[in-house]
Amino acid sequence: MLERRIAYLFPAFPVFHQTFVLWEVLGLHRNGIRPKIYSLQRGSGRQQPEGAEVAREVAYLPSLLSLALWRANWRLFRRGRRRYLRLYATLVNAWRTGAVDLPAPDATQRQRLILYNRLLGWFNTQPHLYLLKSFLLVPTAVYLAEQLRVEGITHLHAQWASYPGTVAYLVHHISGLPFSISAHAYDIYMVPRMLPAKLKAARFVVTCAKTNATFLQRLCGSEVKGKILISYHGVDVNRFRPPATNTDGSKRLQIISCGQLERYKGMHLLIEACAVLERQGVRFECLIIGEGPQRGQLERQIARLGLAANVRLLGARPHAEVAELYRHADIFVLASELAGKCRRRDVIANVIVEAMAAGLPAVVSKIPGVEELVEDGVTGYLVPPNSSEGFAVAMKKLADRPDDRVRFGKAARSRVLRDLDNTKNVRLLAQLFAAAAGVEQSAAELEEQTSALVADTNTFCRREAGQVNGP
Repeated sequence: MLERRIAYLFPAFPVFHQTFVLWEVLGLHRNGIRPKIYSLQRGSGRQQPEGAEVAREVAYLPSLLSLALWRANWRLFRRGRRRYLRLYATLVNAWRTGAVDLPAPDATQRQRLILYNRLLGWFNTQPHLYLLKSFLLVPTAVYLAEQLRVEGITHLHAQWASYPGTVAYLVHHISGLPFSISAHAYDIYMVPRMLPAKLKAARFVVTCAKTNATFLQRLCGSEVKGKILISYHGVDVNRFRPPATNTDGSKRLQIISCGQLERYKGMHLLIEACAVLERQGVRFECLIIGEGPQRGQLERQIARLGLAANVRLLGARPHAEVAELYRHADIFVLASELAGKCRRRDVIANVIVEAMAAGLPAVVSKIPGVEELVEDGVTGYLVPPNSSEGFAVAMKKLADRPDDRVRFGKAARSRVLRDLDNTKNVRLLAQLFAAAAGVEQSAAELEEQTSALVADTNTFCRREAGQVNGP
């Protein structure tokens, strides 16, 4: 087992709802890679049961008030004050790259934004605030560079291209340590500043959708094309599996959704669609799993529409319980907004993959990323984003056609087994990290091996791509 040659850097870890990165770490363990885990902040108080052991191993980086942090900075400053101050110039130069106009928020949004969303939208569109916060990461990066040298780490991997990616980029400039980045969703599209500089300096970049890879290549230029690895997060196909017998078509339609109660997840649109179904006389129950700042607003919406007997907010639930709830459902719905006013967005939400693995037809927004996963009329329905009426129509179709529910569900499960089994996908990531940890290799040999593995993994994740509606 490659003990501690690879380090992972998280913004916060573990986090209850970010199960996909927890499964990635546990999958690497099974494949002989046990990375040293660092986190900029502490994770959420509540944890998935499977994350308890990993949580005990996390090294949380000290705050800006820590004497140990400033001692590390003083040591580097004494060795070369110009070199130390140059780190800030490096950030400014990186910040000047990736400056693009963000798309305007969708004009069809009708529901009033809560204060949290308005403030978040403002914060996420301020590039100078992003630079200021990046400056505050310099002392942390100096401390981490020293710790990685002491630990004998040979490669640093940053989960999320935003602030963890910035710290890894700075560590690279401080010590020359090779690094890589996993880029997901909001860390790409909300603040694309610095991405070209960071991706060009990285050894390789892992992202979870073809639409992300296309965006990054356009933003960063041809220099990064050979570095980008498309690796779908995948799912535990043994945990998320269909029930032993088909559900009874005569009972109430069981609708389920899962995700943070954030506006961009579109739970308010799902509730509006449920009101349409209720007026049409459809017998249904809708369960919404998740927690977040929009809960109060959603509770009031349910009461206002008279849906208390039909729609229930279940709060956050452990991963195993979510899988069990899926087995009793008939359809899965996620009404993600295309580009919300808070600037957050989905790409391929992992809950969709989990639901499909459980044999559920997916009724989801037709947005880039999701189109790679759900094939309209085959594994579910793609609905125009921000259209509660469109979601009501799609759900009514599946309510009236139980045979379609079974057919779509089987096709969804097959799609996941073919391309999104995390056992297969993590194994290929493990090979990539094993190559990065090969301290006896020359730089040229390592670059050649990494390029070959990136090509192999792209081929693996894109096979039969002609059957998928990609961007």
